[in-house]
Amino acid sequence: MLDPLGYVRRQAIRRGVMGGSRAWLILGAVAWGFRLLRRVASTRHLRAVLTEELRPGESLVITHLPDESR
Repeated sequence: MLDPLGYVRRQAIRRGVMGGSRAWLILGAVAWGFRLLRRVASTRHLRAVLTEELRPGESLVITHLPDESR
């Protein structure tokens, strides 16, 4: 599968940084910024803290305690 942003990033290195093209340098900065933003917003680093099966009649209460370290 083709990655259009990957192509832009590669061309930005080749034509913008090495070749001195300001337009490719700007396009590359936008493409690299978009990639960074996608990685920061990714939820892949989330993991399950607790996995437990509830029996009939049992309930689950989820609370959030205030952060006292501030």
